[in-house]
Amino acid sequence: MTGQSGLNAVAVVGAGTMGQGIAQLCAQAGWPTLLYDVAEGAATRAREAIGESLARRVARGKLGEAEAESILENIEIAVELADLAPAKVVIEAIVERLEIKRALFDALEMHCSPQALLCTNTSSLGVGEIAKGARRPERIAGLHFFNPAPVMRLVEVVRAELTSAETCERLTSFVEGLGKHPVVALDSPGFIVNRCARPYYGEALRMLEERVATEAEIDACLTDGAGFPLGPFALMDLVGLDIGLGATRTIWEALGRPARFLPSPLLVEKVEAGKLGRKSGEGFYRYPREAQAPRECKRPQASVDALAALLNQAGGAHCLVSEGETAQAVASRTGQPVVVLDAMPSPATDRGPLNLAYAAHGVAQETLTHWQALAEDAGFRLVAVRDAPGLIVARMVMMLADEAQRVESEGVAGAAQIDTAMCLGLNLATGPMSLRDRLGRQRLQAVRRALASLPEGERYADE
Repeated sequence: MTGQSGLNAVAVVGAGTMGQGIAQLCAQAGWPTLLYDVAEGAATRAREAIGESLARRVARGKLGEAEAESILENIEIAVELADLAPAKVVIEAIVERLEIKRALFDALEMHCSPQALLCTNTSSLGVGEIAKGARRPERIAGLHFFNPAPVMRLVEVVRAELTSAETCERLTSFVEGLGKHPVVALDSPGFIVNRCARPYYGEALRMLEERVATEAEIDACLTDGAGFPLGPFALMDLVGLDIGLGATRTIWEALGRPARFLPSPLLVEKVEAGKLGRKSGEGFYRYPREAQAPRECKRPQASVDALAALLNQAGGAHCLVSEGETAQAVASRTGQPVVVLDAMPSPATDRGPLNLAYAAHGVAQETLTHWQALAEDAGFRLVAVRDAPGLIVARMVMMLADEAQRVESEGVAGAAQIDTAMCLGLNLATGPMSLRDRLGRQRLQAVRRALASLPEGERYADE
């Protein structure tokens, strides 16, 4: 990163979980790092926690003792904002309240060099709104790290309307120097990842409300069939239901309250009951969860299309992979008993048999039992779900791809950048645009049309 004379440090304001992680990351990259928090003792405690984290890595043989000491020596506690004067880059990681952030940036402009870049780590507030009233808004940008910052590879570099191209270039170079992957996004509610990820939670909650399947069944089918490392309910519990609800409300409001982002009553009920996920001992699951029995690792020997062909050869019903119609609709149209299998665009390769949702109409139990055994032999565990358009995976991919398409059409980021951000920010095997291409746009459009035709289907309407 090209420097300015006399500026040789990074400053992190806010010593909470994110601020602590960002400070550790910058120190690991060799930057003298100034850590400030308005709460007395908070920055010192964060530095001590970083030291403990580094010591654990030393004990595991992941880091040399001298290197750990050097990293910790790079972190200096700032007592007041005036101590941040040597900073080239200042990263704010404080509470997500607009008026508090604005007041901080006003103070930073007074105490920091005119050449310093002032960045916010906000995940849901508008960067332009934070910079409103700033004397030099061209040097203010978003620098959105993901938790845990030392581990996660993605950093969203967010360009507000008045952010200069030079600022974005300097920040991109800075992020690369930290060993991270920058993706530039225009200032928009939720940026790329937080916005494009909303349907992963919202649509799973809608499926649960409609009793399409249980939490565990939805999680299992999505992790097995679409390359998600955690199912939506396990992920909501990990992040914190209150955090997820807050982010959804913020983005829903900022986008004009679209039906597809309406906060789920189930989620609101959980939060109001204090069931916040792992941190409270209960969310959608109870914690600690019972250990699950290891799978046999009988991996699929064929694709879902090949499985449908195998089951058709066995006879007793007509089998097809979901194209949007329900099993009942296909049975009415063809006059045959029908089984519809869910799509599986990015199947897991490290476990098996893979959970695969299906819906049946008019099929004899004897046939279903026989088909389940055949599927098990082929590496699939058939999971009976409510007969609804798109079942689980195809429906989820449709919603994720639709939102990604909106983000692209609004000019927030390009398709390749969206997929990269989603893969790195959420540890996905495949981004939503690639999942869309694997399943086919025609199939996903049919799923959306079928859902939109149902009562209360306005969340699936074209906007």
